[in-house]
Amino acid sequence: MDEGMNRLPLLAATVFLAVGCGNSDDTAPKAECQVEAIDLSGCDRSTLSIVQPEGIWNTNVIFEDGVVGPSSIRFSPGDPLLIGLSMTTKQITPDTFFLASDVTASDGSALRYAFSGCKASGPGQVQGVVRVCVNGATSRQGTFTSTRVARREGEAVSDRVELLGEVRLPKGRPTGVVAAGGYAYVMAREEGLFVYDVKDPAHPTLVSQQKYDGEALTTGLISGTTLYLGTYAKGLRICDLTNPVVPDCTKTVLADVTVRVDGLAKEGNLLYVASPRPRSDIIVLDVTQPAAPSLVVRYTVEGTSASLGEYPYGVAVQDRRLYVSNWSYGVSVTDVTNVETTKAPKLMGRFGGTSTSTLAVGKIGGVSTVFQGSDAWGSSLLVLDASRPEAIVQRGELNLRPEASLGGMALSGTTLYVANYQDGLRVYDVSTLGTPKAAGYFNTWSETDAGRGLAYLEGLQGVHAADGLVYGWETTRGLLIFRHTP
Repeated sequence: MDEGMNRLPLLAATVFLAVGCGNSDDTAPKAECQVEAIDLSGCDRSTLSIVQPEGIWNTNVIFEDGVVGPSSIRFSPGDPLLIGLSMTTKQITPDTFFLASDVTASDGSALRYAFSGCKASGPGQVQGVVRVCVNGATSRQGTFTSTRVARREGEAVSDRVELLGEVRLPKGRPTGVVAAGGYAYVMAREEGLFVYDVKDPAHPTLVSQQKYDGEALTTGLISGTTLYLGTYAKGLRICDLTNPVVPDCTKTVLADVTVRVDGLAKEGNLLYVASPRPRSDIIVLDVTQPAAPSLVVRYTVEGTSASLGEYPYGVAVQDRRLYVSNWSYGVSVTDVTNVETTKAPKLMGRFGGTSTSTLAVGKIGGVSTVFQGSDAWGSSLLVLDASRPEAIVQRGELNLRPEASLGGMALSGTTLYVANYQDGLRVYDVSTLGTPKAAGYFNTWSETDAGRGLAYLEGLQGVHAADGLVYGWETTRGLLIFRHTP
């Protein structure tokens, strides 16, 4: 299951670029977004002398109206970028850290995005003020924290994890991988589906590809000889794998109602589809006839509100209990016993608190256990005891680095594989209920890789465990195949 899609209310999409942008315009009025116009009187600007403006920095912005979102700054290598836009101003002195990007909105307005440092706590750590101006006037402001992305101190490339094979896609970036029968099926948004022969995992070989006009693939799930492909706005595409080299993907379902699919899970003859848009619900399908699913029910988790961003993203099902990551609403547990006949899923309980976009569910020592995380800045991996859904208890927590969030998870027995974006693949022993114990890693990300620094969510986006191997999808490197040796 692909949990590597960006779940956040994207900063560049919903905050900075809401009015659209065009070509860079160095003559645009800057006024209140000039460094001289930003009040830094309460700052310790002398600390800025230690800043080394190099490499790639991940950045979290908190606006005064409560909107929060992560982005990135690229100083090098490549052209300097600020929140994915060309950096038009870079003013770095012993007491000044000021960056800006000037663009033209689709309506002709002059936009400037300005970041001004207030203090530094290290050569690669800066806090400061962010301001957005339209025609020179402030339209939004807040604060930012920025950290240079680097490998964890003291780590090698890998520990107890071997990279068996790697292949970059012919075009596009992967959004999910599922594997079975010696073949890996790689989804790549608008570029469609790439099929690789991985019977020799050291040499993945592209054997076929197909693209679907007007569709962007998001995730996938294999059940028997059927591959279900989720799309960004056209429901599910159903692929017959009788010929695994060239799947027959002509059948679709839910394509007429602009359904976005972010997560898939299956138990028995029921397929559960996490659909944030358009209705923010879980769509339950009867797939007794895999090529002709029938709708059982569309279920909105009780208490959730799409207007608050409480969308269903990650989904899992075990023992007729449905587990959903509902972003800021938390993890919910729903009874789906006899849902085929009752058409009435019923919420059993939830665990609120931190936002969540991905989860993995299993039995640890006989206890129904949920591992939950998110791709938000400063996220952590939580371990929940859900044996009593009406009173879910947190049994452990593993803090991640703020600058490297969590993309997805795969649980195999008592081993948890985590896609940790810039921190690569992380492996944990979860045989004992509580905080996961480190059991290996593979660092997939380097700031010198071509094409880095475009966004906050870069590196290893997701993982899929199958046939004793771990398949990962990486924003730049493509399909990666690992073997973990405990």
